[in-house]
Amino acid sequence: MVLKHFYEISKIPRGSGNEKAVSDYIAEFARARGAKVVRDDWNNLIITKPASAGCADKPPVILQAHMDMVCEKNAGTQHDFLRDALQLYEDGDFIKARGTTLGADNGIGVAFCMALLEEKCVHPPLEIVLTTDEETGMSGAQNLDVSQLKGTRMLNLDSSDETTFTMGCAAGTTAEFLIPADWANNSEMCTCEISVRGLKGGHSGGDIEKERGNALRILAFLLNALNKKIGINIAEISGGMKINAIPREASATIVFAKPNAEKISQVIKTERENFLNQFKISDAGLTIDSVIASSTRHDGLLEFLTHDCTQKIISALLLIPTGMISRSFEIDGLVNASCNIGVAETTRGHVKISAMPRGAAEYFTRQIEAQISAVAALVGAEVNFIRRSPAWQYNPDSELMKTAAAAYKKFYNREAVTTAVHGGLECGIFLAKFAERGIALDIVSFGPNAYDYHTPDEKLSISSTNRAWEFLKALMEVL
Repeated sequence: MVLKHFYEISKIPRGSGNEKAVSDYIAEFARARGAKVVRDDWNNLIITKPASAGCADKPPVILQAHMDMVCEKNAGTQHDFLRDALQLYEDGDFIKARGTTLGADNGIGVAFCMALLEEKCVHPPLEIVLTTDEETGMSGAQNLDVSQLKGTRMLNLDSSDETTFTMGCAAGTTAEFLIPADWANNSEMCTCEISVRGLKGGHSGGDIEKERGNALRILAFLLNALNKKIGINIAEISGGMKINAIPREASATIVFAKPNAEKISQVIKTERENFLNQFKISDAGLTIDSVIASSTRHDGLLEFLTHDCTQKIISALLLIPTGMISRSFEIDGLVNASCNIGVAETTRGHVKISAMPRGAAEYFTRQIEAQISAVAALVGAEVNFIRRSPAWQYNPDSELMKTAAAAYKKFYNREAVTTAVHGGLECGIFLAKFAERGIALDIVSFGPNAYDYHTPDEKLSISSTNRAWEFLKALMEVL
C-alpha cells in the first residue's frame, strides 16, 4: 500500500518551490477519505483523522514529513523537473529512478501518511503535517501555524535507517557569498573549457563524513595551479545544483595568452593524475576534461573577469570551509560541524558561491559563519546568511522514544539504536514553535532503509519499507 502511494506522487513534479500540484493531489486524496484538510499559503497541509474505534480518549499523535525533493540528474539525462514524472524502476530489492534523484527523501514519509489515511488500523487521533520547501531552507515549516495542532508527540518520518531512531539533528544556515564581477576583454587570447565530473556527491549532512570529492573545490585547486604557474583569467565558472548536495560536477572557462596552450595542457594533465589518485577509492568515477580553443566571438573580443577578480574567486573557493570540520566525542560517528560549498554561478554582476554550514549546536554554525565572513572581508565580497534552522538537541529521556523502543523490540525482536544525525530535519523548528507556546514537544524520527540521498544513485529498499510500514501500524496501537 505504501509503495503504491509513493509511485503515484512520483508522477507529480515536486521539487522545492514547486509543490502546489502534489499538495493539491494529497489534499483531495485526504478529503475523499473523510479527513479534514487545512492548507496555508505555503501549500503546507495539516490533515486530521479521527481515532479508530476504542481509541478516541487517547491523546493525538502528529506525523510529519515534507513533500518536496532534491532535483539532481546525471549529465546527459533528459528530464525536466518542472514537468516530467520520475521514471521509477525496480532493481532487486531497490526502487531507483532513471538518471535522477528518486525523491524517497521524503516522498516515502508522505506515502506512509497517505497509507495511514487509507488503512483501517488501530490508531489514536492523527494530525498529519506535510510541509514544503524543506530542502532549500525549511520555509514551509518556518511559516506553519502550529496553534492548530493539539498533539504533543510527533513522529517525524524523514529518516533513512530502519535500525535507528533519530533523536537529534544539526542546525543549518545558507550562506550566499557574492564577489563583484569586474570584466575585461582582449582579442589575442585562447580559451580552455575545464570540467570536473563523475563524482558521487551525496547529502551534505548525512554523507559529509565520507570525504567524497567536492567538484567545486577540486576545480578551485586546478584553477589555482594554472594561475600560479601560468596566469589565467576566468570567463565563467559554475557547479553544483543544490547547497545541501555535495556537488558532483563543476566547470570553468578560462582565457590565457596563446603561447601558453601547451603549458596549460601539461598542468591540467599533472593535476588530473594527482586528483585521480587522491579520489581513487571514494570517487572512482572522477573525470577531468579540458578543451582548448581560440576566441570565436564575431567582434574578435573575448570577455573575461580581470586577474584580480579571478584571484578572488579562486581564493574564496579554497578558503570557505567545506567538508567535515569536527566530530562528536559523545555519539560515535556523529559529525558536530561541517560546511558544504554547494553551488557556484556567474552572472554579469557577480560570481555567487552558496554554502551550507551545519552544526550539532548553534554555536558551531556561528563559528563557521565567522570563518566565511573573514574570507569575505579578505577578498572584498558581500556575504549574507539566510534561512537559519535550529538544531534538535538529543534527548535521552524522551518518553516517546521509550514507548517506540519497546514497540520496536517487540516487533523486531532486537534493540533499536538511538542516535542523532548531522543532516537537517524540521524537528528543531517544531520544537521551537511549540516552546514559544509553553509546550514541550516530544519527537522521534524513523524511516525505512534508503541510500545516497540527493544523488541520482538514490535508492529505497522495498523489503525495509514493507517492514517499517508494519512497524508503524504496530506503534500506532500502543500510542
